Amino acid sequence: MSRKIAVGIVVFKPGQPVLDRISMMVLAGFDVYIFDNSPEVESVKRISKNTPCVHYFTCGKNVGLGYGISTVCAQAYADNIDALVFFDQDTGFSIQTLEFIENYYIKRLDIADSYSSFWFNAKAINCENATGGELKDVELSINSGSLYFLDKLKLLNWHDCSYFVDGVDYKYCLDTNNAGLKIGECSYAPGFDHVSEQDDKVYRFFSKEYYLRPYPLFRIVDTSKASLKLIISSLVARRMKFAAKFFKFYCIYLATQLLVRIAHSEVK
Repeated sequence: MSRKIAVGIVVFKPGQPVLDRISMMVLAGFDVYIFDNSPEVESVKRISKNTPCVHYFTCGKNVGLGYGISTVCAQAYADNIDALVFFDQDTGFSIQTLEFIENYYIKRLDIADSYSSFWFNAKAINCENATGGELKDVELSINSGSLYFLDKLKLLNWHDCSYFVDGVDYKYCLDTNNAGLKIGECSYAPGFDHVSEQDDKVYRFFSKEYYLRPYPLFRIVDTSKASLKLIISSLVARRMKFAAKFFKFYCIYLATQLLVRIAHSEVK
C-alpha cells in the first residue's frame, strides 16, 4: 500500500498507548519517523528493529522537541516524502484520523502550494454544520495534528531548534507568516483524543471548566524564556499582532498557573 503522507512523533519515556499506535500505523502501511529523547527506554527501539517503515533517530539524550521535530521532518524530506503529519506522544488518534488527513490532503493538492501546513483537530467535530470540507486560514497552530508540507518547511529552515519545548509551534507560525505562506485549519478530523493521556485535571473557574495542570518551576522558567524570545522575534520582524498575541498568551499562562496553585492548596 503506497501512502501519500508519513507520520512523525517525538517520544520521551513513552507508555503502552504510544507503542500500540506505532504498531497500528505500521500495519496500515504508513512510514513512521520517530525521534527518541529517552533512548535508555528501549521499547521504541525494539519496535523499529526489522521494521523497514519505522525510521528511528536519537541523539542519545533529551535534546528537546525543536530538535526532534526538525529531525523527523528533514529525514522524511530526504526520503522524498512530500507531507508528514506530526503528533505529540500524548495525542490519541486512529487509522480513521490518518486516512481522513491523507484524503483531505490529496483532494487539496491544487491549493497546498500556498500553505506550509494544514492543522487538523476535532474542535468542531460535534457542530451541526460540521462538513469536514472547510479549510480556514489561521495565524497560529500547534504541532500536534499538523500536516507539514516538507518543501515549504525546508524553505523555513525547519523548526527552530533553539526552542526546547515551549514556543516551537508558535515560532514556526511566525516564520511561516514572515515567509508569506499560510496555515490552514480543518476542525472536523475524526478520532482525536487530546484529553485521556494528558496529566491535566478539571478546574472550575467563573462557572467554566478548564483542563489544567500546575507545571514545575523549571517548566515555567522555560515557558517564560520562550515567550520573551517570541515577543522579541515578532517585534524585530515588525509583526506587532503576533507580539501582542504572544504577550497575551503568556499573561494567561501565568494567571492560570497561579489559579491552579491556589486551587490545589485549598484542596489540601
